[in-house]
Amino acid sequence: MRPGHFGLMGLALLIGATDLLVKGLGLAIMALPSLLLFGVALPALRRHLEGAGYWLSALLLSAMLASLASLLLQAGAFELHHALGPYLYLLVLPCLQLAASESPDTLDGLGAGLAFALLAVLLGTLREVLGHASLFAHFDWLLGPIALGWRLQLGADGIPLFAAAPGAFILLGTLLALWRRLTTRTADSR
Repeated sequence: MRPGHFGLMGLALLIGATDLLVKGLGLAIMALPSLLLFGVALPALRRHLEGAGYWLSALLLSAMLASLASLLLQAGAFELHHALGPYLYLLVLPCLQLAASESPDTLDGLGAGLAFALLAVLLGTLREVLGHASLFAHFDWLLGPIALGWRLQLGADGIPLFAAAPGAFILLGTLLALWRRLTTRTADSR
């Protein structure tokens, strides 16, 4: 299967799950080790398996890592786990996107995890600031009672569009276009 079959599917869970910074941070904390471990195991899968066996083992490994991440988050931050709901299981998608790359390297998982984590935190921050006009809301879900008074109210009301999925599409598209513009300009200058 070629990478074009998956496209940006690995970013799908960011649309529904990053309406608050704490949710984006929770996804980042879960995605980084999952993608790193998947990236470490991927060259061995590619070396020993091919065709349907490769894809089945990649799917099973990614499902196991997503389930493990969900269980660890449930044990450590139950409220955040409950708020993220089924979105945690969609961590399978970035893993499969990584599996579709032409020649996966051990460090590809780290790169994919860092990029995903950065995008999750950035999108969560932007959506909370623009959509809810606040910052650090519900950080007690992640850090416990010590973070109860951390919410910063930045204005009276936010723009509800950015708290909803269509606003996430707009912001994600803007961030991806900005990234493409910056990387294209850098590549052209070389």
